[in-house]
Amino acid sequence: MEVKDLKELIKLFSDSNVDQLSLEQEGFSLQLGKEKTVVTTVAAEAPVVTAAVQSAPAPAAPAQDEDEGLFIVTSPIVGTYYAAPNPGADPFVAIGDRVRVGQTLCIVEAMKLMNEIISDEAGEVVKIYVENGEGVEFGQKLMGVKVG
Repeated sequence: MEVKDLKELIKLFSDSNVDQLSLEQEGFSLQLGKEKTVVTTVAAEAPVVTAAVQSAPAPAAPAQDEDEGLFIVTSPIVGTYYAAPNPGADPFVAIGDRVRVGQTLCIVEAMKLMNEIISDEAGEVVKIYVENGEGVEFGQKLMGVKVG
């Protein structure tokens, strides 16, 4: 097989939907394979509002919650947080960016699956709680969005 033919075969393989290719000819054997990266979309969970029964008296001056009034985007799974679709790319969002419902905010990778975290609210990103490449836990805060 000529080098030119081999290059053309490899290009055709990489552009195709075929995952594996084996070719055998006189004294020549070629095996090609692709690693699959699966991307799934996971909607960010809406915050859960709960009422707690308080047995102790409330403090005289309650501390102001820094997240009050924000829609908090949390991780739906344990994994690794990625701010961008791939290394070297611009992040999906940054502080000060306006986001819309359904927009991808980040990715949480779990077991080689890239899970896109989607915004459930429109507004402005005012806080990002984690760094790119950082491990995250289920329910951990990822971003704060000022709704509106």
